[in-house]
Amino acid sequence: MSTAIAAPTDAQAPSADEADKPPVLLARLWARPGGKAALVLVVLLVLAAILAPVLSGLEGQDPNTYHDELLNSATGGSPLGSFGGISSAHWLGVEPTTGRDVFSRLLYGARISLMVAAGATLGQLLLGLLVGLAAGLGNRWIDGLLSRFTDLALALPSLFFSIALLAVVPQTFPRPLLLCLILAGFGWASTARIVRAETLVLRERDYVAAARLYGASTWRVALREILPGLVAPVVTYTALALPGNMVAEAGLSFLGLGVQPPTPSWGQMLSSASTWFEVDPTYVLVPSLTLLLCVLTFTGLGEALRKAADPRSVTR
Repeated sequence: MSTAIAAPTDAQAPSADEADKPPVLLARLWARPGGKAALVLVVLLVLAAILAPVLSGLEGQDPNTYHDELLNSATGGSPLGSFGGISSAHWLGVEPTTGRDVFSRLLYGARISLMVAAGATLGQLLLGLLVGLAAGLGNRWIDGLLSRFTDLALALPSLFFSIALLAVVPQTFPRPLLLCLILAGFGWASTARIVRAETLVLRERDYVAAARLYGASTWRVALREILPGLVAPVVTYTALALPGNMVAEAGLSFLGLGVQPPTPSWGQMLSSASTWFEVDPTYVLVPSLTLLLCVLTFTGLGEALRKAADPRSVTR
């Protein structure tokens, strides 16, 4: 009789862990100056990418129109004027050899970078959760098999395999989607390892034992009891993985294997700017500093989330 009374009390244990609830996590993040600044910058970056046509319209330019009249043919096509041809009509100048507006291409390139990074990170998250939960809640045989598979995925030279796959897949296949699939396929293992480790801890909690005692299936235990406790570590790792995927997309596009012209991409812009850094350093600095800002912003958000998820941390 006493066991029957105590079990429902244990089943309510997750509600006591306030740090794992998304609203509480967001509130603790907002209470930190660094977290607040990172969150605001992330929102501004995402809005700039979404509103790329509107912002380009305010400037009066688009990303694919050539402006030969703004180039110096005597120097091989370098922009006329100072700082890469910056003017009231072209806020960040124009590209060498093409004269396309840099501001517009930067905004549309942000769409590609964020879309590929978000898609790849989401794929990594879903695969990592599936494998990690199955390993953490499975028997010894399933856990051992999935753990060895995860170790194998971590040991693969992902860069070389990514380059090889991008080189052999026909150009008719949508490159942003292909980049998402490749980055997700080679990047899920770290998430799976984190999820498995957390699941092994959470499955020993009293409320999980109570749920099993009342006949809950493994699937229900995973969704209702384990998954809420994974919110904080998974969200934190996701915020840290996203900038890594942005850099990976830019690197593959820099090598000419990612997004193909005329679709704008920051890596593609850096690739074409590498031959002009002495003549037009502005064209190199604009995409590189923008990419650096995005990586620092998302990394700062991930660090702030890590601290907000730690109930022992002190708000300051």
